[in-house]
Amino acid sequence: MEEKKENKFLKIIITVSVIIILLFAVGFGIYYTINTINKPNEKNEVATSNELEANEIEQIEEAEKVVNNEIIENETDELNKKYGRVDIVWVDKNNKIIAKPLEPVLKGMVPVKYSDEEKDFVETTKDDASWYNYENQRWANAMDNESYFVWIPRYAYKITYYSDSTYSKEIGYSDSRGILKVGENDSLIRIDSVEPGLTEVGNHYILAPAFSRDTASGYKNGGWDGNLSGIWVSKYEMSMEKDGNQVETVSSKDGNVFTSESIKAVSKPGVSSWRNIKIGVSYINSYNYNRDLESHLIKNSEWAAVSYLSYSKYGRNGGAVSINSNSKYLTGGNNLKSEIYIYNGKQSTTGNYTGIYDMSGGAWEFISAFINNTYEGLITYGGNGTGNLCENSRNTKYKTVYSIGNMEKEGHIYNSAIANENYLLTRNRRGEAIYETSTSGYGTDSWNTSSSFYPQRDTPFFARGGDFSSGTGAGIFSFNPSNGQADAGVGFRVALVCE
Repeated sequence: MEEKKENKFLKIIITVSVIIILLFAVGFGIYYTINTINKPNEKNEVATSNELEANEIEQIEEAEKVVNNEIIENETDELNKKYGRVDIVWVDKNNKIIAKPLEPVLKGMVPVKYSDEEKDFVETTKDDASWYNYENQRWANAMDNESYFVWIPRYAYKITYYSDSTYSKEIGYSDSRGILKVGENDSLIRIDSVEPGLTEVGNHYILAPAFSRDTASGYKNGGWDGNLSGIWVSKYEMSMEKDGNQVETVSSKDGNVFTSESIKAVSKPGVSSWRNIKIGVSYINSYNYNRDLESHLIKNSEWAAVSYLSYSKYGRNGGAVSINSNSKYLTGGNNLKSEIYIYNGKQSTTGNYTGIYDMSGGAWEFISAFINNTYEGLITYGGNGTGNLCENSRNTKYKTVYSIGNMEKEGHIYNSAIANENYLLTRNRRGEAIYETSTSGYGTDSWNTSSSFYPQRDTPFFARGGDFSSGTGAGIFSFNPSNGQADAGVGFRVALVCE
């Protein structure tokens, strides 16, 4: 009897052992299968790498393959530029198309990246593979003296125009050959030419003028005194700090002051932007922000360099940047960093925390540009002393001066006809997000129904971006005239060159 019990007990032990062994075998098989699927072997990794490389080569070859359609000259023809898309290719300093953007030039700046754990930007190194990835709409960020800046790499672009908002039928182009309308049998009708000095890249792309050596044209195209790898643009509208404390510039007494040992211009999130400042003072304060990094008040060509990149597949891919509608002019649209980075990403040029904020809404922003008329405010508000914005009417690498039409010269009062006549004088200019991205100089006729009011008469200065109350008039393609006075709704932004 006892022997039978022992045999029965032994059988149970054996059965349990077999089950355990089988379960272990099944589990190991599942583990092995999953890891085989999720972790490619070296041959698969090499194949994937080769496929990516082949795809990049194919894209470059396509961009370099020059196609020359028949072109018919007809300046009287018309093209509706209301709907457009921007195509971008990265280029090196020899204007050769490359697969990846040129690396950011730091020159003492500190690279930073967003930390999910900290919910803030933290220091990193230039060798950190996760610092930036423009293919995934993650732009490089860096800090200079605790201010945030974003890298805009050197590129060339072209614009394709479409018949309507479905973007299905191509009707024209803006490229190195001019503004072209699609005619019969794939012929092209040239409506507008291009300014001399612009550089053609590959298949009729235009080197964005902000990155070009522009000395031969006398800086007419908004370029620099050398070829640039890229530019740094302040991540936020500039704000004021006095002795390290944030200052709200609620009046011109607070805002219309020059920087000094105690008063600093900063680019930081969640603070009130610096307003109530004359354009001439913002020009000098931008220039003095950091002379080692060639700081200056942003130009139209640089504003456009950001806007076109934002509108390309490396940014919003044709999507509009949401308006910063904060009535207190808080940079990033909120006073909490976590709210800005987690919830207000659509207010940036990338749709996420790595982009540039406040370019749509917030405050209007002064641009280092004006029309060359006889308005006395050019001197009163722009300044005519040495180093001032309106010291002279010549283009420099820090400012762009625009021509005026006959009605402006004859002294007519402010009206739409003068604005449109001045606007049409930009028809051959490129890379400024003005004529290429609008249909008139007096209305809400820029892309995404944003403002397109061109400077004239007693408003000879440029402002961009719209303010918090602009509604549909605000946007990265908007432009507006300004008298240059200190205004509660107008601020400024700084650009840097590190080479």
